[in-house]
Amino acid sequence: MYVTEIFVADYRNLKSQTVAPRQGLNVFMGDNAQGKTNLVESVCLCCLGKSPRTGRDADLIAWGKKQAFVRVKYVCRYGEGEISIRLAEGMRKQISVNSVPVAKTGDLMGYLNCVYFSPDEIKIISQSPSERRRFMDMDLCQTDKNYFYSLVRHNKALAQRNNLLKKCASFEEAKQQLFMWDGIIAAEGAKIVVRRKEFCARLKPLAQKAHSKLTLEEDLQIDYVTAIEGNSVKEAEACYLELLQKNAEKDFRLRHTTVGCQRDDVAFSVNGTDVRQFGSQGQLRTTALSLKLAELALFRKIKGEYPVLILDDVLSELDADRQKRLLNFDDRLQILLTTATPVNKKEGATFFSVAGGTVSVQK
Repeated sequence: MYVTEIFVADYRNLKSQTVAPRQGLNVFMGDNAQGKTNLVESVCLCCLGKSPRTGRDADLIAWGKKQAFVRVKYVCRYGEGEISIRLAEGMRKQISVNSVPVAKTGDLMGYLNCVYFSPDEIKIISQSPSERRRFMDMDLCQTDKNYFYSLVRHNKALAQRNNLLKKCASFEEAKQQLFMWDGIIAAEGAKIVVRRKEFCARLKPLAQKAHSKLTLEEDLQIDYVTAIEGNSVKEAEACYLELLQKNAEKDFRLRHTTVGCQRDDVAFSVNGTDVRQFGSQGQLRTTALSLKLAELALFRKIKGEYPVLILDDVLSELDADRQKRLLNFDDRLQILLTTATPVNKKEGATFFSVAGGTVSVQK
């Protein structure tokens, strides 16, 4: 899978233009705040229907403009494709796949896949469990539309349950209505938990292999952490429902739901040490990189081809050996790399200059 054309109009600080990446390594060079990250972000937008950097679509529209437009053309194992997204103030974003409007963001998932890596991705390891859940959800949504819809239904029902817990004057009043949301949360949450468990189980050996190549001596372990027991959806749903009902009174006192997949985590340990709490900066970077390499391999196993790899200003975070391993992962992989520092010329690579929102090919 690779991108053949990126067209942007009034997207952040980028001028209206068409950029044509090639297969293999594409390097976008320029000073900070010139538009490098915005360009590769536009590709992520067409993969996921949202930006990896902000949840507000309005932030993606150029200052003083009322709308923005992005179109990405790509080639995958099934042939050529095109995704376009129009963002406008006060309106829902308009998504089209091969010129056919898509009503729901979930219907966009799986056409164009990407793995995104930036310095902020170290947060996956070092910061709150929400970052690790986001990491799983981004990959699972791209490879399984049913997962995306389960996530949407679960989150809506959870919001309704929390709202109910806040507004009811007594527990008895809340108890009469909680069962309605508990059933939906347990049914959809069980599907989420089982799929996350499967994802971590498949990712683990791939991440271990990548990590051992990067460090030669360290052993990386990955484990999904959840209070929901059961390996089948049916078992997990029964456990989920029981926990919701058991904690209902506690939830009412605290005015929010205290159990469920929205509180789950992923544990990372290196040689038996919890990297989340005690890892050095080097271990955090290496673990994050191992995850990204494992993501690539897992996507290929699931989809039959590599996704597009987006590396946003990460080379400065890695030593020379890790840079080399990353950029030479597989010649079949398309890499969109942004950097503010010079990069050694690589045979077959395409170099672009980015300045003032304009992208041009280096001769």
